Amino acid sequence: MNRYQYGFTLVELSIVLIIMALLVGGVLKAQAIIENAQIRSDIGKLNDFQMISLLYVDKLSKLPGEDDSHPGRLKTVLSSDSAPSEGYFYDVYQAGFSSTLQPIPAIGAAFKATWGGSSGANYGLIAGANQLCITEIDVNLASAIEVQLDEGSRSSGDVEYTLNGSQLCMRL
Repeated sequence: MNRYQYGFTLVELSIVLIIMALLVGGVLKAQAIIENAQIRSDIGKLNDFQMISLLYVDKLSKLPGEDDSHPGRLKTVLSSDSAPSEGYFYDVYQAGFSSTLQPIPAIGAAFKATWGGSSGANYGLIAGANQLCITEIDVNLASAIEVQLDEGSRSSGDVEYTLNGSQLCMRL
């Protein structure tokens, strides 16, 4: 009597499921590693810009990207602006403090140098302070950066971010 076997045994199916679980786990772990590297990269860039600002003031006795009509305040400018001819990123590049004219964050759309005045898209979050922001940033990533750089509150201290992901700002 011939006996035909159709389909897979439970052992074969179990092995396939275990292999799939290992692959999914590896992919998720790789994504977490990449995300952490991006966070560390942007934290480094924010810290570098903070140091660059201090060195620029020390060397040239004025703020990089200072608004001529409002001394002591940064003129709002995005690092993604095409062909910049003024502003924070242009000034630090021209002074030799940055190797790129248009730095781009690893997470988010662009860096923004600005003064924290009134609310609105053209201003920063920290009232009455010059600041560097990352625009269009994921809220969870903004929270991770804020926790590492500040006291853990999204709306106070030297680093603040919005709950809608529009920006994370750090006091310069």
